[in-house]
Amino acid sequence: MHILLLGATGRTGNLILASALSKNHAVTALIREPSSLTSTPGLTIITGSPIAEQDVETAIKATPRLPDTVVIALASVRETDSPFSKPTSPPRLMTESHERVLEAMKKFGIKRLITISAFGVGDSNPNVCWPMRMMLNHSPMAFAFSDHNAVEALVRKTADEWEEILQGEHLEWTLVRPCMLNDGELREAKILGGQGKGAGLLASISRASVANFVVTKGSQPANN
Repeated sequence: MHILLLGATGRTGNLILASALSKNHAVTALIREPSSLTSTPGLTIITGSPIAEQDVETAIKATPRLPDTVVIALASVRETDSPFSKPTSPPRLMTESHERVLEAMKKFGIKRLITISAFGVGDSNPNVCWPMRMMLNHSPMAFAFSDHNAVEALVRKTADEWEEILQGEHLEWTLVRPCMLNDGELREAKILGGQGKGAGLLASISRASVANFVVTKGSQPANN
């Protein structure tokens, strides 16, 4: 499998990269700073911005074989890890990146998309415990969750448009909504469905587990 990965230098994205390479998949990573990744067999590094159409297309065309799957592991950045810390990312970074990527996927005939979203986005919000839900909705974290919500709406809208316009061609998309992320060891991910019912109080999952799930899921067609 050949993966186009956006967000490869982030804490989860870097583990997705490592997991994919360990399974002998080829990866093209579109990153802003080339020095933030070390060249390694199976990895093609392209420097650019995920919100720049030309940069996204350059990454897609970087190798003779087009990507089979696009994985987007971008995240809104804050000054610190505190949920009350000021956001430093553009307000629509993830949405604008998805707009560029989905346009390019349509142009080059790439159908498989996996996006890292978050538990608490969309119809999973009511199943987050109320203290955490208050934080997601009323702290600076709401900045990122607004972007996540817009991304999910865009992906679904685009999938519907493909079905209507491309006559049978369809976008095979998976929105991954992990619970609170930690740096624990790799374990098999527990699947709770799109709404996350039964997640429990302050549910969490390791980034390594999410990375392994994403890479495994990348070779499987799915709409969930």
